[in-house]
Amino acid sequence: MSRRGGPVRRLFSVVSGALQLVSMLLPQRAGRERARQNAERIIAACRAFERKEGRLPEKLEELIPEFLPSLPRALYDGPHFGFTYDAASEPPRHVLGWTDRIPFGRPYYVFEEDRWGYLD
Repeated sequence: MSRRGGPVRRLFSVVSGALQLVSMLLPQRAGRERARQNAERIIAACRAFERKEGRLPEKLEELIPEFLPSLPRALYDGPHFGFTYDAASEPPRHVLGWTDRIPFGRPYYVFEEDRWGYLD
């Protein structure tokens, strides 16, 4: 049985894995900018909803279709990475967030304070 190419294949496998890891962890500038713009669209829609209804929405789905045709995408999709919206009644607190970098890096916007923050 010949082992020709064994070390080369292992090296290729290691290099390929490292490149894949780097590509996953490198900042995706265009995608992050798109997610930030989509967050701004959601914030504007929530403010328009607030002007009309006298309150912020309890769920982002309340914005469809009158204020947004559909919910825009975050940088990553999925239940743990897409846009999140938490609404608490006491004290009133509405927070929009998403994952900007995996495994950590979550920008968020607090409506009552009209400010951005960054978790992690």
